[in-house]
Amino acid sequence: MDKLQQQSPIVKILAFIGFLLVASFLLNLVGGLIGLVFRWAIPVAIVYFIYRWLTNRSQSNNRYTR
Repeated sequence: MDKLQQQSPIVKILAFIGFLLVASFLLNLVGGLIGLVFRWAIPVAIVYFIYRWLTNRSQSNNRYTR
């Protein structure tokens, strides 16, 4: 017989509760990382691209002047 069928219903319920706790912890961790990306990485990327855009504009203007 299957090992899961041999276990009592209380053990199955406790295993399911444990699974839910681990899943909620992992989802919380992933959600925290996604929040961190939106909080820090996107503004840093915007500043970086604006800086590159401005420096490329000033360098392209300097190319044509002597």
